[in-house]
Amino acid sequence: MKKFIVFCIALLMIGIGMTRTINTADAAFSKDEAVRERFALKRERLAEVVSKKIAHVENSIKKKLKTQEAKRDQKQKEETAKKTEAKKVEEDEAFNQTIPQEAEKAPSATQEGIEETQIQSTPENVDEADAVSGASANGQERGQKNREWGEQLGDPNLTPEERQGIIQEKKNYNRNNHG
Repeated sequence: MKKFIVFCIALLMIGIGMTRTINTADAAFSKDEAVRERFALKRERLAEVVSKKIAHVENSIKKKLKTQEAKRDQKQKEETAKKTEAKKVEEDEAFNQTIPQEAEKAPSATQEGIEETQIQSTPENVDEADAVSGASANGQERGQKNREWGEQLGDPNLTPEERQGIIQEKKNYNRNNHG
């Protein structure tokens, strides 16, 4: 009976050993496939997550670029508006300054013309009188023109366009005949 029990135990061990080797072989094969499938799933999930992140980053970059362009455009508009305002203010100031300056120059030009005639009437040397007389004639002519323009500018009924025209005419004359 001992032999029989030993024989049964031996068969059990062999049977169990055989089943385990088959199961372990199947298990080893199944584990490799399962691991590969898991890695494939993980790669797919990772690829999806990465593509979502990339899309999110691209969208945020696009939004930032749009806001920066909008800010840049707004700044350019503000700068051009400021420049045009500054030009208008400068033109207004220049126009307002030229009117009083021209009005002030006209009386001083009259005084200069009177002084020149007084100086001319009392020459000390005859040679100097001849040399000065040509210059004095030009000076008297300029003085006379400046007086006329001063009288015209003194008219309160002048329109700004007429006033500006007279001032421009005076400037051009003095530039061309002054030297």
